[in-house]
Amino acid sequence: MLAIVATALRSPHGSSADELASAIADNEARADLDKELVDDYGFPVMSARSEDAHDDMLQDEIADWMEGHGLQVRLSDEQWRALTLGTAVAAELGSLAAGDLMPSEGAPPTLQLTLMLPHDWAIEIRRAVTMWFKHTVSQYGWPEASIITTDRPDQDQVSPSALLAQMMPTKPAAGTRQVALVIACASLIGQESVDRLAAQSALFTSSQARGRIPGEGAAGLLLTDLQLAQSCSAEFALLGPISERRRDSSADETRRADSTRLLEMVEQVRKEAAVDISQINMIVADTAHRPNRVLELMGLSAPAIPQVDAADDIVRIGLGSGSCGAVPFVTVLALARHYALERGAPVLCVGNEDPILRSVALVRPPA
Repeated sequence: MLAIVATALRSPHGSSADELASAIADNEARADLDKELVDDYGFPVMSARSEDAHDDMLQDEIADWMEGHGLQVRLSDEQWRALTLGTAVAAELGSLAAGDLMPSEGAPPTLQLTLMLPHDWAIEIRRAVTMWFKHTVSQYGWPEASIITTDRPDQDQVSPSALLAQMMPTKPAAGTRQVALVIACASLIGQESVDRLAAQSALFTSSQARGRIPGEGAAGLLLTDLQLAQSCSAEFALLGPISERRRDSSADETRRADSTRLLEMVEQVRKEAAVDISQINMIVADTAHRPNRVLELMGLSAPAIPQVDAADDIVRIGLGSGSCGAVPFVTVLALARHYALERGAPVLCVGNEDPILRSVALVRPPA
C-alpha cells in the first residue's frame, strides 16, 4: 500500500487536479482543432495542446545546463515541449517533497525518482532528461546524493501500472521510510508526430474516426509509505491494489467491446482491498473517443456497479489529454486522489486506451 501525498499536473485543461476537475465538470476538457498542425490534405487536425509547453528561457537554461554537464543531445520540438511540462511538475513536487517529507533532523530517506518517458526517445536523451529532472528536484532541498533514479533499459517495455505495482511495499523493515516521485511527460504536438501518425493510418481525421488525437502533458505523484504519510501534515489518499492484464489481440483491430476482463480485475482489486463494490463512488479512466474503448468502460456501470452513474460518475481523461504515452494514466491517478478526498469514498482507476494492456487500481481516502 502506498500513500499519494501530493500530485502535480500540466495538462491542456489545467495545471492542477483541482483545475482539471473543474474543466471536466464544465465539459471543457476536450480536444479541439489545432491552430498550427495539419493533415496530409492541409486541414487542421484535432489536438490537445497545452499553453504551458513552450518556454524559451527555460529551454535556454536546460540547454546550458546539459552542455555544462557534457550532455550533447539534440531534442525535437515535441521533446522540448514534453521536457518543459515535465520540469514544471518535477519542480512543484520537489518543493512539496522537501517541505512535507524532509525530516527536521537526521539524514533524509532515499527519494526514488521514476520517470515514464516516451518509448521512442533515444537512450542518450532519456539519460540526459533523467539527470536534468534529478537536478531539478534537488534544487528544492532534497540532497542529490539521496535521490536515486530508475531508468532501466527495459523500462520502455514496462507499463505505468506495472511500474507502480513494483513499487508497492511488501513487508518493509521496521524504521524504513519510502519516498517516491513518479513523473510522466510526453508530447505529440508537432508536425513530425502528426505526419508519423498519418503515415501509419493512425491519425484521427474525419475519415479515420478510430485514429489517435495528438496530445501532450505531464503528470506526477509524490508517494510514500503509510507510516510516513500519517506523520506529515499533507492530506493523502491510499493507492492500491493495482492489477494489470493483457488482451489476446489488439483492441485497435476489432470493433467489439467486451468488459469481462475489466470486471474480473475490478473484483480482484476490491477483494484485495477488502472494499465492497457498493463503496466505489466513481470511475476515472484514460479512455478517449474510440467507441469500443468507451463501451468497454461503460460495461463497468449498471448493473455491475449500479451506484455509479454513467453521466456523472465516470470521467474519461483521454477526451482532453489526447494521445501522450503514460501521461493520461498517471493523470487518472492524480485526479482519483482529488475525487477520493473530495467525496470521501474509493475511486476506481481504469486504463483501457492501450491496444493490449488493461489496468485497474483503487484510490481511496485513509480509513
